Amino acid sequence: MLTSLKVLSLILPLVVTLTQPPAEDLVRSIEQQRGGRHWIDQPTDPPKSPAESAACFAIELGFQIELVAAEPLVFDPVAIDFDAAGRMFVAEYGDYPSGPPKSDTDALSQIVLLEDLNHDGKMDRRSVFAQHLKFCHSVLAWGTGVLACTESSIVYLPDDNHDRAADRTETWFEGFTPAHPQMQIGCPRMGLDNRIWCTYGHGKVRCVRPGFESADTVDIPRVDFCFDPYTMKFEAVSGAGQFGNTVDSFGRRFFSSNRNPSMTAMFTLEQVARNPFAGIAAGHTDAGPAGEKTRVYPRVSMKSNWLSHAGTHTSACGVTAYRGGLAGPDSDTSLFVCEPVGHLVTRSVITPDGAGFNSSRARETADFLTSTDTWFRPASLATGPDGSLYLADMYRLWVEHPKFVPDDVAAKMDWRAGEDRGRIWRITPLHST
Repeated sequence: MLTSLKVLSLILPLVVTLTQPPAEDLVRSIEQQRGGRHWIDQPTDPPKSPAESAACFAIELGFQIELVAAEPLVFDPVAIDFDAAGRMFVAEYGDYPSGPPKSDTDALSQIVLLEDLNHDGKMDRRSVFAQHLKFCHSVLAWGTGVLACTESSIVYLPDDNHDRAADRTETWFEGFTPAHPQMQIGCPRMGLDNRIWCTYGHGKVRCVRPGFESADTVDIPRVDFCFDPYTMKFEAVSGAGQFGNTVDSFGRRFFSSNRNPSMTAMFTLEQVARNPFAGIAAGHTDAGPAGEKTRVYPRVSMKSNWLSHAGTHTSACGVTAYRGGLAGPDSDTSLFVCEPVGHLVTRSVITPDGAGFNSSRARETADFLTSTDTWFRPASLATGPDGSLYLADMYRLWVEHPKFVPDDVAAKMDWRAGEDRGRIWRITPLHST
């Protein structure tokens, strides 16, 4: 018997080797699955007018969606926030995905202020609040203006004379190190603790706000970032968010990455480090299904960077806890996530699960909002002062970074197609109008 086992142990590696395809075939197979080779030569539909795009929507029963703003009032919108007066600030991500077409051109991302002058629910006036903000994709109304996250810094843009334009750019933090436009400091959100929580705080960071300057830099690993805007005390915090960060009505924070639509922090970094033998690698965890276990139901073919991602979250972003209360007593447990590659928005319901939470689909085999307009690119959402849910639609032909696409494929793609367009939509329960 022992001899037979020895012989078998010698044969099995040989069998595995013989049945395995050559290495170059494996590489070729993987290459064929990634980088858009399976869809780059497929025809693409032309962009649609706002009215045509609106006709392409299918939304969950009991809700309605309507246009709030479109080009030429807004371009490339990816984030929305409202100040204490109910004014809408929008981050326009003009630098996406690789910066200005010409290297000697100023940064194209900016913050704009949109106003409804005749109170008909549609925006009428556009004011450029701050411009030339390098890779700025996040905004938080604060003080007399806004806080914004750029490629490597957090800046305050005050408007002390109330002329609808920032008076100056005051840098609060610098030294953040971006990996690429999808992974950089961003998504500032006010917590119930009056601190501001951000995603992806990686870098050698220091405070440079006048009167609060820190002498030394602090090495922040690839985790999230938090600071007190009154004392400017800052720290690394548990989390692995990319573009998506939200705090619900109960003070619970959720964040997202491309394959993880809803994550939450269970332990602080200090708690994780307290016992190196506990076997806890990180303080955060998924609040719901992640990766290949997620399911989305687009009504058009998903042009994902990987064939294996079809039918799952591949570009999850903009996770938002609804706090408007218009859809009944249970509506504040809803968590919305954008999926721009799938041209859709999902809705999940948060329920307690032991010491943590569970995020489960509101509808088992259908998404909250879907579109057959292949230019519809939902990026993030925000609860408005009227209780409605506002959706930033970047409206681009492609949402991808060239670094993830082979050079020959990237050369065929018009990466900036749609930069002259953008829409903001308002979602409300039918009975609330």
